[in-house]
Amino acid sequence: MTNSIRSSSSSSLIDPRSGFCNENSTFYSKRNPLPLPANTSLDVTTFISSQPHRGTTAFIDAATGRRISFSELWTAVNRVADCLHRDVGVRKGDVVLVLSPNSISIPIVCLSVMSLGAVVTTANPLNTAGEISRQMADSNPVLAFTTPELSQKLAGSGISIVLEKMGPIRGVRVVGYMSEMMNKEPSGKNRVRDRVHQDDTAMLLYSSGTTGRSKGVMSSHGNLIAHVARHLVEPMDPHEIFLCTVPMFHTFGLLNYVMATASLGSTVVILRRFELHEMLAAVVKYRATTLVLVTPVIVAMMNGAELIKAKYDLSSLRIVRCGGAPLSKEVTEGFIEKYPTVDIFQGYALTESNGAGGSIDTVEESRRYGAVGLLSSGVEARIVDPDTGRVMGVNRTGELWLKGPSIAKGYFKNEEATKECFNLQGWLKTGDLCYIDDDGFLFTVDRLKELIKYKGYQVPPAELEALLLNHPDILDAAVIPLPDKEAGQCPMAYISRKPESDLSQKQVINFISEQVAPYKKIRKVAFIDSIPKTPSGKILRKDLIKLANRKSGFCQSNSIFYSKRDPMILPPPNQHLDVTTFISSQPHRGKTAFVDAVTGRRLGFSELWLGVKRVAACLYSLGVRKGDVVIILSPNSILYPVVSLSVMSLGAVITTANPISTPGEIAKQMEDSLPVLAFTTCQLVSKLAAAASNGNLPVVLMDGAQADEKGVKIVGSLELMMENERSESRAKHRVNQDDTAALLYSSGTTGKSKGVMITHRNLIALVQTYRLRFGLEQRTVCTIPMCHVFSFGGFATSLIALGWTTMVLPKFEMSKLLSAMEAHRPTHLTLVPPMVVAMVNGAKEINSKYDVSSLHTVVAGGAPLSREVIEKFVKNYPNVKVLQGYGLTETTAIVATMFTKEETERYGSSGLLSPNVEAKIVDPETGRLLGVDQTGELWLRSPTVMKGYYKNEEATAETIDSEGWLKTGDLCYIDCEGFVFVVDRLKELIKCNGYQVAPAELEALLLAHPEIDDAAVIPIPDEKAGQYPMAYIVRKAGSNLSESEIMGFVAKQVSRYKKIRKVTLTTLKPKIARLSHPGMTQSSKSLAVSITVIFIR
Repeated sequence: MTNSIRSSSSSSLIDPRSGFCNENSTFYSKRNPLPLPANTSLDVTTFISSQPHRGTTAFIDAATGRRISFSELWTAVNRVADCLHRDVGVRKGDVVLVLSPNSISIPIVCLSVMSLGAVVTTANPLNTAGEISRQMADSNPVLAFTTPELSQKLAGSGISIVLEKMGPIRGVRVVGYMSEMMNKEPSGKNRVRDRVHQDDTAMLLYSSGTTGRSKGVMSSHGNLIAHVARHLVEPMDPHEIFLCTVPMFHTFGLLNYVMATASLGSTVVILRRFELHEMLAAVVKYRATTLVLVTPVIVAMMNGAELIKAKYDLSSLRIVRCGGAPLSKEVTEGFIEKYPTVDIFQGYALTESNGAGGSIDTVEESRRYGAVGLLSSGVEARIVDPDTGRVMGVNRTGELWLKGPSIAKGYFKNEEATKECFNLQGWLKTGDLCYIDDDGFLFTVDRLKELIKYKGYQVPPAELEALLLNHPDILDAAVIPLPDKEAGQCPMAYISRKPESDLSQKQVINFISEQVAPYKKIRKVAFIDSIPKTPSGKILRKDLIKLANRKSGFCQSNSIFYSKRDPMILPPPNQHLDVTTFISSQPHRGKTAFVDAVTGRRLGFSELWLGVKRVAACLYSLGVRKGDVVIILSPNSILYPVVSLSVMSLGAVITTANPISTPGEIAKQMEDSLPVLAFTTCQLVSKLAAAASNGNLPVVLMDGAQADEKGVKIVGSLELMMENERSESRAKHRVNQDDTAALLYSSGTTGKSKGVMITHRNLIALVQTYRLRFGLEQRTVCTIPMCHVFSFGGFATSLIALGWTTMVLPKFEMSKLLSAMEAHRPTHLTLVPPMVVAMVNGAKEINSKYDVSSLHTVVAGGAPLSREVIEKFVKNYPNVKVLQGYGLTETTAIVATMFTKEETERYGSSGLLSPNVEAKIVDPETGRLLGVDQTGELWLRSPTVMKGYYKNEEATAETIDSEGWLKTGDLCYIDCEGFVFVVDRLKELIKCNGYQVAPAELEALLLAHPEIDDAAVIPIPDEKAGQYPMAYIVRKAGSNLSESEIMGFVAKQVSRYKKIRKVTLTTLKPKIARLSHPGMTQSSKSLAVSITVIFIR
């Protein structure tokens, strides 16, 4: 038996959950041990034929219905082997080429050849004659099995050929026909069989490996026996009917549909070629139970489910297996929703591993979305840091190394490549970046190898480059993968033309397409002066990939804009991790985390984390558990992050309330979120008490102690909690990254306030975005309320991870800000546009009265600053750069931003898309996807996009589609350099001093007035505030209600920033469209009056 958790001699040191052994940093399979035959003189054909089963039909030709029983199969194998040995002269070690589409004859040929100790090599029928010729030159076959149609690709090679059937041929030497060989009785003479050993080569399949050049993978009889034995460990239902949808020249088709199923006694229905409707018809006709499909076919079946199920009875189908690339959770769940009786099982393997790697084998395992399964029986794995060579453990990403009885012997006649990929201890270096989680599930992350995967086919760049360099007008060439929605990737060529050449893209594409299989065709060409290379001459493909997306980041094939920023590194999505733990684990050398800008009190990082730990323990003792909501109503404070980080560390949810909100507004938030506990201040506790509905809300005071208020119950003091040394241990609930961490209320796109569910992973991604944007250990002043997503995600979360020191202002006052800057010497400021304008207008006085020379960066958001304002600011503060950005509560703040001074000169823009952000520009009228410099609604997809709206599935479905795209409601365009420009808003929100004001909310209040018949609220441009609310009012008959009375009526019920600043009385009342000022979008979502633009001006 091979190594496994059950049989390893070091089993006591192996974690039974993950399979990881700390002693040797090796992962062991959790599957059943792999029983292997002790007899070393054994070929794989004999091993398969000796397995007992009760199967009857081995293979069925899907097109003709022809069947071969198991007894007929083994008779045919013996007869063909006899003919090959006696009549053709095939001997042990000889190579036999199989060039054929899927056929009922392929299993007979392969099993016959291997029974003689000869070697099977296969070629793709789509390959050109030149490609096949190169493979033959390397493998030197003595015989080829093919069809009359494909025989011309072997013309002129001089090789002997066995044809599947009779047909017109030319230029080839035929030595036999399969039909005759299968029916020919063996001669009476006993043939002397060469003894075959398990370590002899049985199969030579060509793979591009990790270097790009196609190489023959030498698989031994022992390798193939191990693969077959793996299927025997967990016997399948003998009545299982497999539909062979994959090419039999491919390792998966040969290993599974020629060998493994034959040992189990299962029936395989063979499709000569794949076509979706032919496949579905075959499922119906032969009642197939299992399919193997690539991702594009699964997506096609999901999208066409209604038509497919109406036409085809797929009730026999139970399992779909998928490999090549992990399926997303959305695709998996979408498929299962459409075909509820079918389970999707994924897997991972390489030609070099002969089916060994990882696989999903049960329904329970299939729920581990994104995983390719548990390690195969008999397989050992290591995760190795590709830069240092250090062997790593659970949930660490690195190159996957595999070891076991299925791992190939090496590459044929290529010692250099063998040494690169197989080490002396028998480890195969897969070239794939992977990690293995706590439960032993394998996840593939990326590819170190440079292969391009086009619709499941491997395309080696080096092969295409060699062909390109043969063109007389090409000086140098490099081929890279280009993302493609349908194919996954497609080949793109960078060409350096010879002087005076006018070679075109079309000519290059045609030149290659004439020499290669369709899946290898170059789909895009770009011309370049020289190909970037290392000093040793290696092509810098990463530089070219960046260059391909450098200008706009727009991909023509799927109409998606991709971020041009370096990608952020995120922990594995299935790793159990809360954002507090993630932040606390980030290395930096910062000492002081927060400083109270008024009192001077300091909170060091060690004090911060000790306080978080103690407060979390106190909250747990108060009964706060995972999923509970805790509300915080407080002005900015150095203790605000202590509260939020403590709550989130428990898996509980923090929701923030604006201190200037009215009791009625806070009550609505609490009715929706149902907090179990509240944090507030002595000054605000009465407001919280007025908002509390249950009359007994537990409250922790953040700034002292006092008696209970009516409606709340004081249960503690934050300061005392931070000093409380609790000794008892608590059972911490496991927190998943997709659990909700924060519930921030936003008006979204509909006007009604909704709870935005921000997950731990959203916040972790935000931290990593900040890491890429800013350096470590800087100094800043918190000028924005921490209840707001930007301040909460930045000052109270991300900047802590970077070791920044933040000076906290309880509320914004320009004089106090400037005094804090002079006293604490910040390097960065975050300002909303009115603050920037105020600093411009007061620059002379500010520069004469305050020393602000430490400042070098201002981050601005909320609304784009005009070129005039930016230039005036920089003129008055020449050492400061102004970085603008764009984001929403629903995107956990930042999704577009500026990083450098050069980017600030793209006036009017909000910067480039943030790391890992994807964008679409969608025509709001037709839904058509738009391109560069075209204005439409901005849709976003990124790791920072919210989970959804709390308890509001309808609003969530309106805002986030099934593929995870967030519809922002903002009219934008992305220019030819990838900069995002916000033009207007489809949504009707008014932005006043950075706050969101919902017209629908104010209109509802106005319509509650007994003398108001109709009302509409619109935004009015304002230089300082950005916008402010203005109301058009239709009074009821006989009413003398004045403008000031209307403004006063609303002011009593809302926060200051929501106050109506102007009222116009009108008698017009047609309900047509909401009024808009010049340049703003019209909408027809709610009651409105039609008034000409001249009234607004």
